[in-house]
Amino acid sequence: MVLRVSLISWSSPRGGDPRRIIVLAAKTSQGKLSLETLQHYLNDYPEEDVRGWILESASFPSVLEHISFTFLIEGISRVTSHQLVRHRIASYTQESQRYTKAEYDYIVPESVRSGNFEERFRNVVEEALRLYKEMVDAGIPYEDARYVLPQAVTTKILMTVNLRELLHIACLRLSYKAQWEIRELVKHMLEEASKVVPEVYDLLRASCTER
Repeated sequence: MVLRVSLISWSSPRGGDPRRIIVLAAKTSQGKLSLETLQHYLNDYPEEDVRGWILESASFPSVLEHISFTFLIEGISRVTSHQLVRHRIASYTQESQRYTKAEYDYIVPESVRSGNFEERFRNVVEEALRLYKEMVDAGIPYEDARYVLPQAVTTKILMTVNLRELLHIACLRLSYKAQWEIRELVKHMLEEASKVVPEVYDLLRASCTER
């Protein structure tokens, strides 16, 4: 399975522009938000001022925590899912290998292909998958048969994360020091997030510079 990231849900104040939540948070900090002013900031506040507050928010990023995204992530290896869930200021639900049959797709790193190890790599992984299937077919529980599975097998995760933490993850995982697969994953997540918060790349540059 090819890596696929889909943004399936995000914070939306009364069905409106999620970016205006940042304005609401900023105005709360200034003591200017009330039930009487709420509709003004949600509907009538000028777009250029909304964008201005978003760009300014990199300097006081707590306001970014009020926007959250839920991503459906498909086609990543267990290697990468283990790295991803280390970011604990997020919520995850991962495809179970205890209660469901494991994926038979798997990831072959480019370095393995270019290093003339692809055939042997595939032979080992596919032999493990064949043994897994034989054990499951023989009645071995999924939770026990899974011990033989390689980390190369693919998985699915539903992930919910706020904008501040997404930027933090991106600053770390887009580094050249990060592994290639999680770099690609985070690039896709940012692309999806930018569909509802177009300034996400401006915030990323500012956030990583602040570090």
